[in-house]
Amino acid sequence: MKKIGLLSVILLLNGCMTLSGDYRVKAFDDNGNELAPKLQMVAQGSGIYRTRIALCKAFPKATIRIYDLNTNEELKRESPKKCR
Repeated sequence: MKKIGLLSVILLLNGCMTLSGDYRVKAFDDNGNELAPKLQMVAQGSGIYRTRIALCKAFPKATIRIYDLNTNEELKRESPKKCR
């Protein structure tokens, strides 16, 4: 029963953190060089998670950075993330 309650709380909190907007997603190596400079990865809203997963599969040791397309600022709560 505790697990169901905990799962419910997590799902509710997850709904509160829904992203909206358009984002540019980029992969970098350990030296800060962009790994795919000719590739333009754009995601809308929570699509950043799938985009990040796809980049991590393509570049397993990359650092993924996410930028707001309108302000060009890095999305601090989701970026940077190191691929495992």
